[in-house]
Amino acid sequence: MKLKSILYLTHRWLGIGMCLLFALWFASGIIMMYVDYPELTEEERLINLPDLNTSEILLSAFEASASIDAGKAFSAVKLTTVLDRPAYQFQAIGGELAIVFADSGELITELSPESAIAAARQSAFAAEGAEPSYDKLVDLDQWSISAGLNRFRPLHRVKLNDPAGSVLYVSNSTGQIVLDTHRTERFWNWLGSIVHWIYPLQLRKNASLWTQVIIYISIIGIVSVFTGGIIGFMRIRIRKLYRGINLSPYTGWMKWHHILGLLTLIFVSTFIFSGLMSMGPWGIFNSSTSAQPQISRYMGGNTLRLSNLQPPDFAAITEPVKEVEWQKIQSTPYYSFKKSQRRGEVQFPGTSTQNQSLLLLAKIGEAIPVLLPDARLLSLDLVQEPDNYYYARHNNYRPFPVYRAKFDDKESSWYHIDLTSGEIVNRVTDASRRERWLFNGLHSLDFQFLLQHRPLWDLLVIILSLLGLGFSLTAVVIGWRRLVD
Repeated sequence: MKLKSILYLTHRWLGIGMCLLFALWFASGIIMMYVDYPELTEEERLINLPDLNTSEILLSAFEASASIDAGKAFSAVKLTTVLDRPAYQFQAIGGELAIVFADSGELITELSPESAIAAARQSAFAAEGAEPSYDKLVDLDQWSISAGLNRFRPLHRVKLNDPAGSVLYVSNSTGQIVLDTHRTERFWNWLGSIVHWIYPLQLRKNASLWTQVIIYISIIGIVSVFTGGIIGFMRIRIRKLYRGINLSPYTGWMKWHHILGLLTLIFVSTFIFSGLMSMGPWGIFNSSTSAQPQISRYMGGNTLRLSNLQPPDFAAITEPVKEVEWQKIQSTPYYSFKKSQRRGEVQFPGTSTQNQSLLLLAKIGEAIPVLLPDARLLSLDLVQEPDNYYYARHNNYRPFPVYRAKFDDKESSWYHIDLTSGEIVNRVTDASRRERWLFNGLHSLDFQFLLQHRPLWDLLVIILSLLGLGFSLTAVVIGWRRLVD
C-alpha cells in the first residue's frame, strides 16, 4: 500500500507540475511544422547577394591577404560581395573571419551604423518601398541566439521599415548580413519555437544552464507519463467492467484523462523521450573519433597556401556568379563557382573547361579511400533522391547527386560527397544513426514514406499532436481543480 500511495502521489504532483507544459509542447509543435526559427538560410543569402562584379577585382587573394597577419595560410577562402564591392573572406584555422576588399586591399575592422544601413539597402532584402533605418548594436537578442553567429558578433540591427516588418542583422566585423527576420515570423515563434524549446533569451544565453533545464524537465515528464501509464493499466478493466458498463472507475474529466492517457500513451511517451534525446544527454550521441583529420586527408591538408593558387578564369564562366570558393582535393586546388544554392560549377586551373566535371569525379574517386585508410571501403553508392539517412529537414538543405561511401571502421562511418562541388556534405556514424531514429524519427516522424506523401505526414502529426493536446488539457483541468479545492 505504501508503494501504491507513492506511485499515486508521484503521478499526481508531477502531473500537476507538468500538465500545462505538455499542452504547450503539443500546441507549439504544430506551429513549428510550418514556421522555423529565424535563420538566414544559404538559399536566402545567395538569392539576396548581388552578382559578383569581376571587373572590379584588382587584387589576387595572395595580394589581398597582405593586410592580415596570418602567415598566408587559411582553412577557407571565398570571393564574395560586401558593401557592394568584391571582397575576399579569409577563414583562419580557428574559424575567425576576416574581410578584405578585392579592389583596394582594405581590411574591415569595424562597421559604422551608416555602413550597416548601406549593406541593408544594397541587398535584395530591401525591396521597393523599404526605407532602412538604424536600430542599435546588439551582442545577443532573442532572434540572434544561435551559436553559429558568434564569430560575427556584435551585430548591427537594421529595420527595413517595409510592410513585412523586416529586420536585418549586419556583422560589425565582416559587414555581411547574417540574419533576417520579419514580423509574422517573430510573432509565430513566440507561440512556437520559444515555447517548445523553452527558449527565452534570459535562460538561453546561458547555454549550459538551459541544457540542464531541458534535460531534467524532460526526465520529470518521462517519470510523470510512466507512473500515469502504470496507474492507467492498474485501473482499467476489460472483462469485469465497473458498474457493468465502464472500463474506467472514474467519471467526468478524470475518465477522459484515464482513457485518453492510455490511448495516447505510446505517442506521448516517445514524444517526451525523444525530446530528451534532442539534447544528446550525457554525450550518448558523441562520436568516438573526430571527422576533421579524415576530411583533412581527403583534401590533402586543412590549409590553403595562397601563394600556390592561381586566380580564377572568369572568362570561362558564361553566367554571372554569386561567389567563388577556393578548394582542394588531394592537394589539387580548384575553384567552385556558386550561381545559386543548387547551381554551380568547378574549375581546375590549367585544364580544359570541357573536362571539369569528369576531372572532379576522378579526383573524388581517388580521395574517398584516403578518408579512412585503415578501414575497408565497403561500398560506394550513388544517391540521387532522399532516403532515411540523407534528406533535407526544414532549412537543412541537401544537394543531389552525392556519393555515399561506407567504411568498416569501428563507427561504421558513412560519408556523403557532393558530386557537383567535391565537398563532403556530412559524416554518418553509428551514434548519429541512433540519434536519427531516437530523436528525429520519434519526435518528428520524419520517415520517408510519410514525407514523400505529404500531406499524409502533416495530417498524421497534427492528429497525434491534437490528441496529445486534448489529453494534456484534461490534466490541466484536473490539476487546477485539485489546487483550488
